[in-house]
Amino acid sequence: MRFFRSGAPRASATNTTVSASGSDAATLSPGHGRDADARPGNGPASPPGAPGPQGESASVHGAWADDVLARRFSRVDRAHPLLAELAAWARIRLLRDAEAAARQGESPPPGGMPGTTGAARVGASAVTPAVTRPSRPPAPLTETPSLAALLARRPALTTPPEVVQRLSAVVSSEDATPDDVAEIIQHDTYLTAAVLRIANSPLHAPLVPVESVRRAVMLLGMRQILSLVAAASLMRLMSPRDAAARRTFWRHAACSATAARALALACGGDPGRAFVAGMLHDIGHLLLMGNLPDIAAHISRRALEGGVPIQAAERELLGYDHCDIGRRLLDHWRLGDAVAEAAGLHHEPDSAGWSDITVHVHLGDFMAVALGHHMPGDELLRPPALGALDRLPLTPAAFSSLVGHVLADTEAMEQALFGDEAS
Repeated sequence: MRFFRSGAPRASATNTTVSASGSDAATLSPGHGRDADARPGNGPASPPGAPGPQGESASVHGAWADDVLARRFSRVDRAHPLLAELAAWARIRLLRDAEAAARQGESPPPGGMPGTTGAARVGASAVTPAVTRPSRPPAPLTETPSLAALLARRPALTTPPEVVQRLSAVVSSEDATPDDVAEIIQHDTYLTAAVLRIANSPLHAPLVPVESVRRAVMLLGMRQILSLVAAASLMRLMSPRDAAARRTFWRHAACSATAARALALACGGDPGRAFVAGMLHDIGHLLLMGNLPDIAAHISRRALEGGVPIQAAERELLGYDHCDIGRRLLDHWRLGDAVAEAAGLHHEPDSAGWSDITVHVHLGDFMAVALGHHMPGDELLRPPALGALDRLPLTPAAFSSLVGHVLADTEAMEQALFGDEAS
């Protein structure tokens, strides 16, 4: 399960095009006409022989995609060369979702949220609205725990059993290497945190913080890692009640981490630490979902219905947000300043003074939301932090190629970890 080879992004597993909206059926790719060889591919996005949208259906799909895209990017300057490429890839994903829904006789997913579909059939008469806003926001909650009280509880995180099974099989193999074990662990948010926490505990007392899963595996040993994972699987008893919410969180974390790693590679940074920080940057969300599921659901509704960023809804209802939770938790787990900083600052508006890892995680989070991998109630992009894009030495063509690889690698990770359940 090596999704990156020789330190470079894996070539896209599927070729991708986008059908232009309107009556003309021209196919495009982001940055078409420029450096075409740098694109992930120029073949059909659907399996050979699969029917694509034709005529009126293509127009409906295109109009729906444009409607969702306009809403998602409404606060962002799409004229920026890099953001224009990102928006083009986001439109590709939206059109692919619409085509997949049409083949199943369903409407496109509301708001472009991947992994969900509506019950109504696709028709030519209307475009599914992105969001329906009620006239009044939900009433505020009367009792909420303080940040200290929340962190005093045992974190309710989650471990997909598929990861435990795959890790067991790899460790049992005679030719297994630490790289093989690390490749499985680092794609799961809780396991990454748990392994690094144990490796940095006073029990092992490393001279310098262990900030990559591979180093943790080398320190702890593969057999001890397997025991740790088996014990961590019991945390499912304390996981969020909504399985769909867990998967939504995983997709956002995985896409953010993959994007952060790709940006670090492209910018000469530390891809391993960037991936870990990306997987854990929203761990505050996961702790809220597991320990306070009703409050977490209320926060999502408040953000969606009130049209406010999700951390603003958290602060309104709790007095703190998931960034505060994540930074305090990761500081306590001694995962290194860069990982904790990324969790605490990734939604701040100015990148002055940020480490490269925080910049890459911030932009990875931005890219994940742009591509449709977002938390409920947090689907509207905020402008990138001031100066963050200026720290990317990438041409639009190179950035477009990077986004294509991020999409392909995120989907490959999900398929490898969850198999048929990934859809």
